[in-house]
Amino acid sequence: METGIIGLPLSGKTTIFNTLTGQDAQVSGYTGGKKRVNLAEVEVPDPRLEALNKIFKPKKSRAAVVLIKDLQVDFTPQGGLAGSVLGELRHCEAIIIILRAFLDESVPHTLEEINPLQDLHTILDSLVFSDYEVAEKRLERLIKEGKKKSREYLVLHKLSEKFASGGYTGPGFLNPDEEKLVSGFAFLTLKPLIVVANSGENPVEIEPLEKEVESLQLALFTISGQLEMEIAKLSDEDQKDFLAELGLEESAKNRFLRQLYSTLNLISYLTASEKEVRAWSLNRGESALKAAGKIHSDLEKGFIRAEVIYWEELIAAGGYAQAKKAGKLRLEGKDYIVKDGDVLIILFNV
Repeated sequence: METGIIGLPLSGKTTIFNTLTGQDAQVSGYTGGKKRVNLAEVEVPDPRLEALNKIFKPKKSRAAVVLIKDLQVDFTPQGGLAGSVLGELRHCEAIIIILRAFLDESVPHTLEEINPLQDLHTILDSLVFSDYEVAEKRLERLIKEGKKKSREYLVLHKLSEKFASGGYTGPGFLNPDEEKLVSGFAFLTLKPLIVVANSGENPVEIEPLEKEVESLQLALFTISGQLEMEIAKLSDEDQKDFLAELGLEESAKNRFLRQLYSTLNLISYLTASEKEVRAWSLNRGESALKAAGKIHSDLEKGFIRAEVIYWEELIAAGGYAQAKKAGKLRLEGKDYIVKDGDVLIILFNV
């Protein structure tokens, strides 16, 4: 799963990237020059893995991962996003928008005013305009081809009218069939967005931002970027002690990854053996067949059935043999809807 981080220059987006990933990417004084993309795979915390590890004692254990990309934002003269960042964002499944919500005279603001709400509209307008250009070009092509009455034309026209008014669509603007029809365009405004207010020792008022985000039905997450980045660099034990002093139970990274999972409507299912215990990401509501494909395409092609057990039942039983003897291990077909915490054994034949 790929997630892109964007924000205006000096909003602290790379600080947030370091906070979420534990990386040490350059953060100070970077406003231009050679384009760069900071990348990091981040493991999604999952205490169920530790419990399964105690039973299976695997050679390796791996959590579900999220690929986070820190992208440098440039704008076209018309107000859209420049091609250098557009291509990266269209491959992302979610977009994180970082907004500056702190005062610091040593860090100038590109718009000369610390106003998170204004910054949000600047970013959203660029996403809308970038999508508008794509929709209009395709509509012109469909008209030339005499396909003005096609379903594709009607859906794109619906989007274009919304974009032309400067309106943000959001993932729920189209119905599932319409989304599928235009999925190849990878419209940015149809992707899940998470807004992050980057606060600090001198935070600014964000109530207007909170109201706007709520009206747009977006998720808002507040992080004290500089402080949390320093915490992320500490050892696990020191992190626990420091967070306890602040009255927090866990790091911003863990809290944010849960928010990301919720926003993307993802679940985690598990596979477990003496060879490997692993968590996998899956869209909520997807089938055992799709889950098999996440593990390996051969498992999806040759899918026969899945043996399924909820992770707590497997722990309580003490292993597969005991669970099978107790009648807890069920056989499910390809249409079975996988639940969060299910442990799967895929039976297949290629």
